[in-house]
Amino acid sequence: MLTDEQYEDLKARLLPTLRAPIKDRRIAAIKVNSAMHWQPPMWVEVGKVCKHLEPDSPGEEVVAIFESTTFIVCTTEHGADDKPPFFFSREDIRQVVLAETT
Repeated sequence: MLTDEQYEDLKARLLPTLRAPIKDRRIAAIKVNSAMHWQPPMWVEVGKVCKHLEPDSPGEEVVAIFESTTFIVCTTEHGADDKPPFFFSREDIRQVVLAETT
């Protein structure tokens, strides 16, 4: 899991490429029912490995989920490094779970 500083750094790195603001609410998990026919319904949770983000790929650990005009899923392989993150349209999202704040 990312520290608050790492989370904010990642968010700042994504902003120039998105060209849209990222909402301040911190997301812990999303339930996705993607329009992509090859992609089964998924539960995407920060700190957990998620499969089926790409066809025929192994699971990847989710490090952050951001909300903008779309939902942006960053993994150790995508978004948190040089590869682009995964994007899900609002229509694909069935549930959003917010992270508990302390």
